[in-house]
Amino acid sequence: MNVSQGMQEYIDRLRNFGTLSGEQFVSLLRYRNPEITGYLYHEATEVSMRHFQKGIFLWGRIPFSNYCKNDCKYCGLRRSNRFVHRYRLSREEILGCCHKAYEQGVRHFLLEGGVDIAFDKEQLSEIVHAIRKHFPKAQVHIEIGERPRALYEQLRREGAQSAIMPEGTADDSHFRSMHPGNLSLLRRKQCMWELKEIGYDTGAGFLVGTPGQTIEQVAENLLFLKQYGPNILQIQPFLPALHTPYEKERSGNGEMVLYVMAILRLMFPAAAIIADTSLEQTMHNGRMQALQAGANVIIQDLPLPTGKGPYTVYHSRNRNHEEHLRGLVEQIENEGYDIQSS
Repeated sequence: MNVSQGMQEYIDRLRNFGTLSGEQFVSLLRYRNPEITGYLYHEATEVSMRHFQKGIFLWGRIPFSNYCKNDCKYCGLRRSNRFVHRYRLSREEILGCCHKAYEQGVRHFLLEGGVDIAFDKEQLSEIVHAIRKHFPKAQVHIEIGERPRALYEQLRREGAQSAIMPEGTADDSHFRSMHPGNLSLLRRKQCMWELKEIGYDTGAGFLVGTPGQTIEQVAENLLFLKQYGPNILQIQPFLPALHTPYEKERSGNGEMVLYVMAILRLMFPAAAIIADTSLEQTMHNGRMQALQAGANVIIQDLPLPTGKGPYTVYHSRNRNHEEHLRGLVEQIENEGYDIQSS
């Protein structure tokens, strides 16, 4: 039996049983080639079509603050980056972002920011409550990092539907190499499990191509995600951010990101898999290509109010924050997909 036949058997097993052993994941990741990739994408597309047909969800991301108390080596928002023009959006400015996007068909709002403790439980609750009041047919998703359980419980009561907390990496030594000493993978995982207990639709994921990452660590990430069982999956390429310890490192491989997405579609047939704007930095038309690998959520960064931003998690070669939503909607529809309202 040749390598391609063996890998196709692994893909069949993944589709039938939803997981593989660690060694099998390593082999599937290591020996990818055009034949294996094509077969994997075909299977992922079939599974996605069975669950969603041609339905795609469009999320508008509102980066409401680029302050962060943490000093992670890979992130442009890191506390010690003095070159970042810091900003915070008011509740009224956030609602303004929502109004403009809602008029163009967006029904999912992702509130994303650094770990900004200036936004306490009361302020964040008011923001989520206001969005739910003004847009009762929309869903609110949050990605705000490790925060107290009581805060997350309050936001869930106010109507936040899902909470995304990427683990970044499931390998402890790799986690410690990328994060400051006050952060721990154990605590990150505890927070993730708390979100499940609270009742959120949970989101998780990791970066592909971070400095020092091995194929074995990617496989470990996949095994952890299977154990955790998220409703939402966010897989992104590593992109070097200016004025960080990793600014001169190579970007992650967009093709590998899509390959991992396709694996995850077979592992989680009904999950929401996000095609993030960061894919546009590593490959042409990256988000549209991700749809062929099983993704069913496209995120668009909503334009910030004048004088605010940029968000600068990573260095963007082309600022797509100002990209017109209508053009993205037309592109999705021209590819034969239907944007779902809920």
